[in-house]
Amino acid sequence: MMLSDATRDRILAHGLGIASRAGWHALSFGDLARDLDLPKSGLARHFATKDELQLAVLDQAAQLFIRDVNDVAAGESQGATRLRTLFWRWLNWSRAPRLKGGCPFVHASAESEALPPAVRARLKEVLDAWSAVLREAIDAARGQTIATDTDADQLIFELHGLYLSHHFWHWSMRDPTAEARTMRAFDRIVSSPSRTGR
Repeated sequence: MMLSDATRDRILAHGLGIASRAGWHALSFGDLARDLDLPKSGLARHFATKDELQLAVLDQAAQLFIRDVNDVAAGESQGATRLRTLFWRWLNWSRAPRLKGGCPFVHASAESEALPPAVRARLKEVLDAWSAVLREAIDAARGQTIATDTDADQLIFELHGLYLSHHFWHWSMRDPTAEARTMRAFDRIVSSPSRTGR
């Protein structure tokens, strides 16, 4: 059983690297078997279909995201400090060594129409859960650096925009200033007098 679990972990880790580097469409039994020197039958013992493989890799990514972003930031004091830590760790997640080409959720979103329905539904659950975490942090920061009448949905929308901008400038443009520029934009956005969405 331990050997089987170790093999599954290798498959998921390598699959996540492929999804990050080349996209979810690139996840195939053939490439995984070749890269990991495994028979296709060995992969089939863990995942009956490509859809199951994609779903398992997505779940793996979600678990790692919660551990590396949510759980670490949970130790921060509530309010503005926690929101900033969450956002900063979110940026760092997209540059984690295990992610060979950026955030797997960004790539999955870009390919969402081509994803199997179960994978697409799970992706939405992951992204909705993350927005809920951000909303909780925003609500806790009201009256600190964030105005009390801030529209949380609008701010979440803008934070996702900053994240995507950072992803583009870091991964596509190879801009070494991407993180610093993004954090300056974050500080400016959250310190705006009011964000009512009107």
